[in-house]
Amino acid sequence: MSELCRILLAAGEGYRMRPLVEALIRASENDPYKARRGRGNQHRDGWGYVLITKDKIEYYKSPKPIFKDERSSQLMTNLKGFGVLLLHSRAASQGGVNLFNTQPFAYGSPHGYQLFFMHNGDLIKDLLLEGLKLPKEKFEEASDSYLAGMYISLFLRDTDDKSIVERLALLKNVVRTSLNTGGIILTPKEIKLFGTAYMREEFLEKEAERNYMRLLSFYSADLFAMMSSTLELYTFLPLDNVNNSTIYVVDVDLDKETFKPKSYPLEVPQEQ
Repeated sequence: MSELCRILLAAGEGYRMRPLVEALIRASENDPYKARRGRGNQHRDGWGYVLITKDKIEYYKSPKPIFKDERSSQLMTNLKGFGVLLLHSRAASQGGVNLFNTQPFAYGSPHGYQLFFMHNGDLIKDLLLEGLKLPKEKFEEASDSYLAGMYISLFLRDTDDKSIVERLALLKNVVRTSLNTGGIILTPKEIKLFGTAYMREEFLEKEAERNYMRLLSFYSADLFAMMSSTLELYTFLPLDNVNNSTIYVVDVDLDKETFKPKSYPLEVPQEQ
């Protein structure tokens, strides 16, 4: 169940996120990088977002295309003040277009945090189910991305950077195409944002695949963001390529309105 999606994760000033949200809406309606892979040019199979500010959590998912849902312009209006955002627009190549498989997903972890999670790429579902020790037949209709988030919520036992890096690096073993992810970890005391950029080596060599799967970043005094490649066609902001097999973990303080991004190689730490 390959998820062909466009994603955006961001921390910082809401009004600074607006041009990137607008770029994602436009990229969902017309994505030349997707078209070059011969799979149409739209991401029209639902969208969703999580926006967390000091005052509220806004969580919305719809099977409508983002570019045909008036809620997307409302999101633009709501982006003011300091916050954290996950935004996902889906093109389903398999699996139902329904609310269940629309992302971002939300999980309550037994380790004492709330996880919001989104993923772009294709994972080996049978291996995920094996790792989770869950029966195949219960998850026939669930996407691989849903199971990946469940895996993190069950096996990420604390919110240290090192643990987050390790848990996401272990997911590389089940990747068929890419592990481009965004997540928010919320505890009663803290909030962390993470994003991974990873595609398998063979796709780095194919221009059409690489162009579609690579991620970009933007980092300034009042905004940090990671996003899908196509957004570069629809924004004036100078974006940087994120190196393959990289994870960013961002400490966010909603009260002090600060964020601190740290980048690590997406590898299992050696001192085992």
